[in-house]
Amino acid sequence: ASEAAAQKMAISSVGNVTMKNTATTDDTPMVLTLQSGETDIALNDVIGQIDFQAPDEGTGTDAILVAAGIAAVSEGDFSSSNNATKLSFKTGASEAASEKMSLSSAGLLTIADDLMIKDGGTIGVASVNDAVTIASTGIVTFKDDILLKDAATIGNASVADVMTLASTGIVTFKDDVIIKDGG
Repeated sequence: ASEAAAQKMAISSVGNVTMKNTATTDDTPMVLTLQSGETDIALNDVIGQIDFQAPDEGTGTDAILVAAGIAAVSEGDFSSSNNATKLSFKTGASEAASEKMSLSSAGLLTIADDLMIKDGGTIGVASVNDAVTIASTGIVTFKDDILLKDAATIGNASVADVMTLASTGIVTFKDDVIIKDGG
């Protein structure tokens, strides 16, 4: 069957839209493409966007604003060698939805607020998927060495520079060093 014949779309009486690719062969996904008719894409142009809204909400005001959205936004002027685009994830909180997270064309994930992971969750890299573990108590465990910049400081809530690590390897303490009896 042709590609066009293999795709079906149904709209129900209550407004639900169902799209299905009826082709049963391997690697024949359903593809939805949002296209801009713009002929000169510039920095920050929105190429396509999906918004979520409850415009008939009876309480009005904030309740009828766009509550969430996902947009594809250009990261520069498009050219024959550039189509850099970020995905912008928007949510509302007593406001029209605004960007709270984005994924750049280079893969940089930017989050507007805190990042939460589960108790005992890990942060990793391609070669070590559990490079950092954060316990439910807040204790952070590193799988390997910890390297700090030259002249780095280690401190606490009361004294930011309890210990300084010089580029030469010399460790300087802000106050006395106390060694326990028999230590």
